[in-house]
Amino acid sequence: ESRGRAARGAVGPCAALTMFMVSFAVGLTNGSSVIFAQLFGAKQLDKLRRNLSTAFCLLAAPGLAISILGFCFARPLLKALAAPDAILDMASGYFRIYCLGLVFQFVYNVAAGALRSVGDSKATLYFLCISSVVNIVLDLVFVIVFHWGVEGTAIATVIAQGVSALVSLFYMHRKYEFFRFARGEFAFDPSCCGQILKLGVPTMVQMCIVSGGNVLIQRVVNDLGTVALAANTAAARIENYMFIPVQSMNNGLATFTGQNVGAGKYDRVLGGRRQARYIIVPTALLISLILWVFAKPLIGLFGVTGEALTLGIQHLRFIAPFFVIFALYMSTAGVLTGSGDVLAAACVTLSVLGVRVAATYIFNYGFHLGFPSLYYANPIGWAFGFIVVWLRF
Repeated sequence: ESRGRAARGAVGPCAALTMFMVSFAVGLTNGSSVIFAQLFGAKQLDKLRRNLSTAFCLLAAPGLAISILGFCFARPLLKALAAPDAILDMASGYFRIYCLGLVFQFVYNVAAGALRSVGDSKATLYFLCISSVVNIVLDLVFVIVFHWGVEGTAIATVIAQGVSALVSLFYMHRKYEFFRFARGEFAFDPSCCGQILKLGVPTMVQMCIVSGGNVLIQRVVNDLGTVALAANTAAARIENYMFIPVQSMNNGLATFTGQNVGAGKYDRVLGGRRQARYIIVPTALLISLILWVFAKPLIGLFGVTGEALTLGIQHLRFIAPFFVIFALYMSTAGVLTGSGDVLAAACVTLSVLGVRVAATYIFNYGFHLGFPSLYYANPIGWAFGFIVVWLRF
């Protein structure tokens, strides 16, 4: 059990670092996706294709660089996060291998952003399902059959990411004629690059700082020991699944807004936001109920037992009632992003992060609340974000 808990805890510190690295890709992709959606709405397909090739070129170099840097400096980075010595070797091994697949995530994010911009969000869902199935099957094979441990799960993740990237590129080429490049068309366009950077850099900086803030919070988790690491890792994974429907609505609203702004149909933007609330609020309430009722079996899915199980249950049941606030905050932010108001959306997100990090440190080091400090801060940040983004809207 102690080794299993250490293995689960080893993934926790890596998650904060991987999200920081992926933020470069996601940030720039979100900026380019806004442009893709607006150009598609305006029926400027040639310009859309030029922006797509530029986005692929723009993301390729940093993807390779970040993969190499992460592989080379895995141990010092984890050491700086105060990762416990008991899990440092496992965490370093996992992180090095995971970094090798980051370039696939960069490619996939550009492809997924392009597909969402033309309204084909089902395809990205299918690709993620394929990736998840491949990941799960290879996890079982590499861990149970080959006994590769934590490193085996990292290898499975890299392979699954590669499959997802290749399938998405193949699908784009086969289904959409305007995503096919003739000889000499796949090129880097400086003017398109400037527009992508204009919209993408604020979002990229925002997400990098947010991920950096998560690294600061991970520092608090590491200080609390391996039991807290295992509990927080399990609860955070459940939270990530919980966020998916809301983040999907955010992406959908951003795409919908971008298309209609490009077409000059601003009344549809307001109508879409109203309709989205009728979907997202009941969805958030249902997720909250599921989290509250099934907190114990959900945390138990990750093999967490004893004190770590108790802490994980407390985490999920505390944040469950506040989840609807997060949903309202994110859905409104999606409209701002799709309209091109990315700087305001970035400033709001950074403000939310500042509130959350400050609250976590105050609760833990000021009031010495321990593990609850990690989740007491969440609803405070969400409420602040909703107020500010609504005022901006």
